[in-house]
Amino acid sequence: MHRWLLLAYPRDYRRTRGAEILETVRDVGPAHRRSRVAANLVRHGLRARLGRPASRTVVAWASVFALACGLFAASFGTWLAWLGSRPLDHRDLAAVVGQLYPDRQAGHIDQDDPPAVFLIYGHPLNEDLLSELLLGDGGEYALAELTASFDQAPAAGLADLRQRLDAAGWDQSEPVRSDAYGCVPGSPRCDPASIPSDITVYAERGDHILAVELGAEGSMSLTLSRATPGAAYPAGLLAFVLGTIGGWVLFGWASRRTEGRRPLVQGPAKVLYGVAMVFWAAPILLGAPLMLTHHLSEPHPRWHVPWEWLGQPALSLPFLVGAILLLLVLGLAALPHRRPAGRTLAGASGPDPAV
Repeated sequence: MHRWLLLAYPRDYRRTRGAEILETVRDVGPAHRRSRVAANLVRHGLRARLGRPASRTVVAWASVFALACGLFAASFGTWLAWLGSRPLDHRDLAAVVGQLYPDRQAGHIDQDDPPAVFLIYGHPLNEDLLSELLLGDGGEYALAELTASFDQAPAAGLADLRQRLDAAGWDQSEPVRSDAYGCVPGSPRCDPASIPSDITVYAERGDHILAVELGAEGSMSLTLSRATPGAAYPAGLLAFVLGTIGGWVLFGWASRRTEGRRPLVQGPAKVLYGVAMVFWAAPILLGAPLMLTHHLSEPHPRWHVPWEWLGQPALSLPFLVGAILLLLVLGLAALPHRRPAGRTLAGASGPDPAV
């Protein structure tokens, strides 16, 4: 097992001190000591990957980069799981409307199936729309929905709707009321008690989510969408773990490659990395609090997809700029250089990982 744990160290380190570490580990006795040794192997191995033993900030910078990589990877993994779910079918919507109100005819009902799980401007993402997604209109990229409406809601209203949903096997939430219009607080004509309310009821059944809105003016609309697929959770978690590890390894490689290099390489690499992290972190620091406030302010039958918490793809342009800058950093790290004679891997003189 400990031989596998040595993979936490960079290859040069394993070649130089791997046999010595394993020999020390074999001399460890009790099981609890072996657990501590395993933890130390991983901890010191991950630190050795970063090089720069004298630096006090390299671990923090590596952690920021690894966490960002993990979050973006988790979003990508969740997105792939979503793409594996079945698209909406207008026949499902027609069946829902017919089951709830068999004695009424909907004034409007979508007849065409959404061509994809996610749409932008009503169309699947393609080469023509890719520029719209990446360069400013990413907020239009959203889950597909199907809608139906009645010009005049049934007279029985909310109570009758909730009874029909229960009878049809829908798990419903408490109705959400919102003012049909706003007014200026303090105005003589602004009486909150007299403002009519729109009422929305969210219900879930199987992999469908139904939102029924009763308009203050007497209309009714039904919106059908997909529930979060079960595969999205393990896919997102696995992608986060792999992305975080991959980010740490990649940062460590670039850090060791640029250590001890000429200022013409080290200086630009540090500046480019710092600016890239600003471009990556800004959408997250902006989007996550806004999304949390939004979720706490009103009920949600389905949480927003993970990438929206990271400000994506609405703020994809800063992400792309940051990615380009990081590629430049990797390019600088990949430049050939000659290691000084007799020099060993940075960090090899650090504390014994088996202690």
